[in-house]
Amino acid sequence: MKNEKLFAWSAFAAVSVFWGTTFFAIRIGVTSFPPMLMAGFRHCIGGILICSYFLLKGYRFPPLNEFKVFAINGFLMLTIGNGLVTWAELYVSSGLAALICALTPVWIVLLNSFTGVKEKITAKILIGFLICLAGQFLIFNDNLKDFANPNYALGIVAILLANLSWAAGTLYSKNQKTETHPFFGAGIQMLAGGFVLDVIGTLKGEWSEMHPSTESIFAMLYLVFFGSIVAFGAYMYVLKKLPTTIVSTYAYINTLVAVLLGWLLLNEKLNFIMAIAILLTISGVWMVNKAVKNSH
Repeated sequence: MKNEKLFAWSAFAAVSVFWGTTFFAIRIGVTSFPPMLMAGFRHCIGGILICSYFLLKGYRFPPLNEFKVFAINGFLMLTIGNGLVTWAELYVSSGLAALICALTPVWIVLLNSFTGVKEKITAKILIGFLICLAGQFLIFNDNLKDFANPNYALGIVAILLANLSWAAGTLYSKNQKTETHPFFGAGIQMLAGGFVLDVIGTLKGEWSEMHPSTESIFAMLYLVFFGSIVAFGAYMYVLKKLPTTIVSTYAYINTLVAVLLGWLLLNEKLNFIMAIAILLTISGVWMVNKAVKNSH
């Protein structure tokens, strides 16, 4: 039991760190790789590798009722959720995308309040979320002016819709009981979501735009292994092992990772205001974790 809990927290750490790097990788990828096909290839390749591993280990595909759950979740979280974010990063910076995606836990809380939740949302949890959000707005203070740029409007709306769909998929997956190994289930979701993304990309005529640079190909391969196989697989695992309110705080840590990457690789500023913002974010995550732990 102790080892299982340690593994769950290790998986949570993987989600928090690696998904923070994917905003940067997606931004590089879509500079010369059609967004829907890139997202589709990413998840299909990841899904094929994961499913092949489990099938070679002697596992069988789940029954139809469980397959339906995985297909719906793949559509909500990967086709809509990840697909729209990937498309939006054609027009929205990776930093701004990370800021908007940091609102995902808020969507989860709001959806929870309308669906008769099993996990109690206390005042302390909500205060923790608000503290985290204050940190997010400080971190990306210089990016807020981009909201007034009409070129960003569609991208911003797309990311908001993606977040809502991701939150819905998170809650749907959390509340569905399946007997399939969580990582195997994640692979099936990748296949389902990736297939639909490739169909959409084909219908949009993206094959004629397929002229990826070496950097974009490496970015997609990084997304396959670290964004899909490691992080998404770990995410589906921790959803079954940790409370949703704790799992949802990965979005805040993602944003911190995005800030550090921007500072290290893109020479973006990291000053006193940024330090205060990081402190607020970490404090908010701590408050949420403590409040949830005390409510169980």
